[in-house]
Amino acid sequence: MSDHENRLDYRRLKQQVYRYSLRVAEDAWEAEDLTQEVLLKVHRAWATDRSRAVTNAYLYRIVCNTWRDKARTDRRRPRTAGVNAPARSGEDGGLIARELLESLAHRLSPRSMVIVLLMDVFDFTAKETAEFLSSSEGAVQVALGRARLRLRTLARQTGPDRLSPPEAPAGSGEDRIDLDTLVEAFRRRDPKGICGAYLGLASRRVKLSQVRWIQGKFAFGFEDPDGNRFMVTG
Repeated sequence: MSDHENRLDYRRLKQQVYRYSLRVAEDAWEAEDLTQEVLLKVHRAWATDRSRAVTNAYLYRIVCNTWRDKARTDRRRPRTAGVNAPARSGEDGGLIARELLESLAHRLSPRSMVIVLLMDVFDFTAKETAEFLSSSEGAVQVALGRARLRLRTLARQTGPDRLSPPEAPAGSGEDRIDLDTLVEAFRRRDPKGICGAYLGLASRRVKLSQVRWIQGKFAFGFEDPDGNRFMVTG
């Protein structure tokens, strides 16, 4: 029996659940309450079945379902951000978990994945995304809608708790973290290169936390597996 099956890493679990809770609730107090409720549910489920894989996608699904239940019983809540408000980028409940996007990325075209990454993960506007891809705002909005619909459909068909994170490319070496490839792909505006480099970093648990386009240059925020954060410009 693996370490995962014997115990849960509650420190990591709480951090991840709180991050998702804050994203859907958009309020620190609400997020704290939601985190405690979700952790209790996860512990009960895991205690019942210790072979259950407590993946990030599984955690996100529990957070969303719990928030939805709370919203239904609290009619005073003005909105249910992150669950029922798909009009704004970054608030589509079926897409906002980057783990789902990373797991299903191979089912999207590189161009579609880049549009979702820029708008739903990194909060680019349609205008900024269109400029980046040398396209029109209308075309970008249409592509985003289609990609969101496809990802929602795939997530329902696959089942969130059966999704797995991307694997490192064969023969590349688990210790190799190649930031230059991602930076160069952004410079070239190369969707295929961006997708490959992004997923390669994700497979090594290097999180690309933000991308900013400032005066013709890109600024990238990264977080390594140990929680160290750093910036790269290019």
